[in-house]
Amino acid sequence: MFYNHWKKIALSLTALFWAGCEDSASSAVCLYGPDPNYSSATENPVSSSSEASQPESSSSFDLERMALDYGIDIDFTCSPMDSSVAYFAQDYSADTKKMWKEEEAKHDAVDKIDSITPTLAETPLCLEHLRMELDRFVALYGAPTIINNAVDSCSDGTIRPSEEYAKFLKMQEEWEANKPALEEELQKVYEDKMKEIEERINKCLSGEADK
Repeated sequence: MFYNHWKKIALSLTALFWAGCEDSASSAVCLYGPDPNYSSATENPVSSSSEASQPESSSSFDLERMALDYGIDIDFTCSPMDSSVAYFAQDYSADTKKMWKEEEAKHDAVDKIDSITPTLAETPLCLEHLRMELDRFVALYGAPTIINNAVDSCSDGTIRPSEEYAKFLKMQEEWEANKPALEEELQKVYEDKMKEIEERINKCLSGEADK
């Protein structure tokens, strides 16, 4: 991941290294480092132990921190993963929801007509026509929307949504946030449609519709 920037990191570390050696008493210390078997405090050899200094890790995490400390830009790359998400666009359409709410009112009105008809000596013709009109089923057809390669695997170890999937997730979040207001509006759509149908039923029963 850091292959393209290792030269920058090496040069930066070298510059800092020499800057730190300007006040050193011995150039050999700068060039080769202190003698691991020599102690300047006691001027006696020191024996090796588990507390002896260990070589520093050169993990990618250390290199990443080093690059950030020295202001070196690192380009992270993301690659599409084999994944897909399917959804129906009409599920996120307010107009579609309103249409289905009207269909719900029509369905309930048919049940109401069926409950009234057995109580009548003769069923008005207009009521029969109204029932047939209301009993027409409206079907929605359409293929689902497919988002291929919905998530990306990135070189920094994260999994992120693709641009298209991220837009869908934002739309879905906004839809959920607006849902309470939409539910109130849909209830009014249902009530208005039912009121309209009930007025037509009453006209049929009173004979006004045949005039």
